[in-house]
Amino acid sequence: EAAGFIQQAANHFGRLDVLVNNAGIRMYQTVVEASAESWDEILGVNLKGYVFCAKAAIPIIRQAGGGSIVNVASVRSVVSAGKTTQYDTTKAAVAGLTRGMAMDHAADKIRVNAVCPGPIFTPYHERRTLAMGRTLEQYREDAAKTTILKRPGTPAEVAACILFLASDDASFVTGTLLFVDGGHTAM
Repeated sequence: EAAGFIQQAANHFGRLDVLVNNAGIRMYQTVVEASAESWDEILGVNLKGYVFCAKAAIPIIRQAGGGSIVNVASVRSVVSAGKTTQYDTTKAAVAGLTRGMAMDHAADKIRVNAVCPGPIFTPYHERRTLAMGRTLEQYREDAAKTTILKRPGTPAEVAACILFLASDDASFVTGTLLFVDGGHTAM
């Protein structure tokens, strides 16, 4: 699947300069509660999806003369929360994948970086908050307690960092994890 849609994009635009890998599912289970099937599912989406998209894109980006890959990891690549071991593990693996691919493909003029979002207010978080019987204001208050900036971030703020890493303005940036977390990891 990945190879097909990557090739479609290259055909449509005539080249491929940038790949943004952005996928993630969570399962709220401890290691004891998690099944082999749930591990397979989360690894498939959160890690293998990135691997197969990169595998398909790198030869095309190389042929175009180089470019950029930006992986969306998470603050959970370096800090953990309760019952998110599977998610945290896969996002830590994305951080390792990012550094490894940066080393492997620098000679191809392909920069590889990751953004690591922290508490970001998205439609997913809105649905989850409401499903838990909490208000959106309670979510914002709780998120504010976990950042130095005292608020959750927005998808637009994460997108701006992805755009920077994908651009020529970041031409000397590779193998880097950019934390877009309002200072969450500094606390």
